[in-house]
Amino acid sequence: MRSSNLDKQTDRTIYFDYLRILATFAVILVHLSSQYWSQTQVGGFRWYVLTFFDGIGRWAVPVFVMISGALFLDREISIKKIYGKYVFRMVAAFAAWSVIYAIFSDGDMTRRLLILIKGRYHMWFIPMMVGLYISIPLLKPVASDKNLLKYYLALAFVFAFAIPQAITMVDDFATEPLITGVSALSIDLDNMGFYIVLGYTSYFILGYYLGKADLKKKQRTVIYALGGLGFVLTMGLEMAAASATQQNCGNYFNEFTVNVLFETIAVFTWFKYRSYDFPKLYPFIQKLSKYSFGAYLVHALIIEKLDGVCGLNALSFNPVFAVPGIGLIVFVCSFVISGIINQIPILKKYIV
Repeated sequence: MRSSNLDKQTDRTIYFDYLRILATFAVILVHLSSQYWSQTQVGGFRWYVLTFFDGIGRWAVPVFVMISGALFLDREISIKKIYGKYVFRMVAAFAAWSVIYAIFSDGDMTRRLLILIKGRYHMWFIPMMVGLYISIPLLKPVASDKNLLKYYLALAFVFAFAIPQAITMVDDFATEPLITGVSALSIDLDNMGFYIVLGYTSYFILGYYLGKADLKKKQRTVIYALGGLGFVLTMGLEMAAASATQQNCGNYFNEFTVNVLFETIAVFTWFKYRSYDFPKLYPFIQKLSKYSFGAYLVHALIIEKLDGVCGLNALSFNPVFAVPGIGLIVFVCSFVISGIINQIPILKKYIV
């Protein structure tokens, strides 16, 4: 999520900056709408609205990972620098923000201690990124070989996205005999221990691939069509599964579904091929992009305090207006706080 340190700005870094900002807002919408989503009656008006906003931004975290992959796999970086600079800064940020969230938590000492150790719910992103950073020396040879890169992405699509989603859909919608058979297949796949193409590594490498790829107009049209289908399926499958059981599902909001994958690729591609002819605006965009990591880290605290202190949440009034309206307030406050922190040299260096 950190901004590029490249000396010369290019179209490539410009679209990364725009993506970071929009992805931060999308994450805020997801966390705001999901705050009371599980407690909302399935099938009601408010449930449909929250489900829409909860699902529409599920591409955001994968896009953050893809940006990092596009940047880190496209340059030589020593293991010493990976640990001494990038891993260290992530660990420092995790430790600092865990303390902050523990201090401002409304829970008892047990809850505060748990937050101190594990961080707040959105901070899972940091150890995940640490894992990707320390894997860069292993992933670089894959990214550098065009055939190996395509082979990796094909395996990832089949084993990290397509097959797991097929199994999930059978569990949610199929009859008992088919469920039994697919469950047996699922056990066999687990026994393969095919972890090399699982997890966010696939998005990390995909970001590098799409960043380098020269996609023709027809290819982009197909990607956008699949992206639109992905958004429809995210909402449709989620609503259908929840309606069938009258319980919230969440299976199709998962970043490792084909529908979210299609959304993510479409959003990333669309921003890559836009023209950004606003030279006077770009310094401001660059600053916002630089502040996005800090905004991501602080936004959960603002959501919690707006609800606990001010009584403002996604259900305070009509969620059609509450979610984007309060989301915008959280967005602005998060970037202002991150901007202030970024003016303090020691904090800027280590926690944002």
